[in-house]
Amino acid sequence: MNKSIVPSLEKAFRCRIYGARPRRNVSYLKTDRGHWILKGYKQREKADWVIRLSEFLRHKGFLHTVQYIADSTGEKIFPYGGKFYTIMKMIDGRESDNASLSDVKKAAMTLARFHQAARHFPSSEPFPIDGKPALLDKWEGRLEHFERITWQIEQKGPQNRLEQLIMEMAEEAIHDARHILQAAYKMPLTAELFAAYEHGTLAHRDVASHNFLLTPRGSCYLIDLDTVGQDMQLVDLVQFMGRMLLLQEYRLSSFVEAIDAYSQIHYLSDTQIWMIHQLLRYPDNLLREVTGVYGNRPGYHMRGVIQLTQMEERLREARQDFLRAGVELFHHSPWGKYHFVG
Repeated sequence: MNKSIVPSLEKAFRCRIYGARPRRNVSYLKTDRGHWILKGYKQREKADWVIRLSEFLRHKGFLHTVQYIADSTGEKIFPYGGKFYTIMKMIDGRESDNASLSDVKKAAMTLARFHQAARHFPSSEPFPIDGKPALLDKWEGRLEHFERITWQIEQKGPQNRLEQLIMEMAEEAIHDARHILQAAYKMPLTAELFAAYEHGTLAHRDVASHNFLLTPRGSCYLIDLDTVGQDMQLVDLVQFMGRMLLLQEYRLSSFVEAIDAYSQIHYLSDTQIWMIHQLLRYPDNLLREVTGVYGNRPGYHMRGVIQLTQMEERLREARQDFLRAGVELFHHSPWGKYHFVG
């Protein structure tokens, strides 16, 4: 954070700032009006978007999200030094832990409440001409990048522990990714996407555990609205389940309990649950982390990627057992006409 902004903030927000410390892409401010979070954007449109979205969600009754503070003139965007800043009230909570099933269930219920509120949002975004979900575009690009990485490693041989792990897992991962990408076009995803655009449905699209905050009183908040956009809400559930299942060691019971917790708040059809389970065949944890670190994306570090890759390798059989359990899990479902990807 540019410290020269502090006097300007004190004047605009009529407060005293006693200290500031950076974390990830924000700064924590200690003021005489409480603890705040400062976040800067390069484009004003992005700052406008998150403020508008927060107000929309709160108006719809979803209060467990970020709340923006206005300056003395009522403005919630503070231009300074070529950037556009927002200030949020800090939420007194800890990050959710996907290794804790209790945390997972609370986060699932919060996600469901967000999904309930994030409907009928006024938007002028046109329906994609090809009717193709953005999720599949992202996955196809991620797979292509992963294949290039494995080809480069093959050419020179593994140079470190991560590259050894990649080569040990590459064949199965590429097979699984190609298989589900082909099968996805036979799923009713276009209808799901059309419904999302027809009803003005929003998805968060970054439901990592650090974006769920649990307070000492037991409330759970969903934060960081930067990635929210018009999309199938199914993408959130696939991402959420994929991330939590790794730390839950791919236990089928954890999937069932998380789905049940979500469904208590927001209805899921059998077809939607089936699609979530099938789309989990895409090895997103491995491909996301590997392409993230090789692409030098912010937040991806060699040590953490090695740790996650080692976990995925250790749990390979457990993951396959979870995916095979779909036939048993949905044996009595009314949509048995769909064929499972074996």
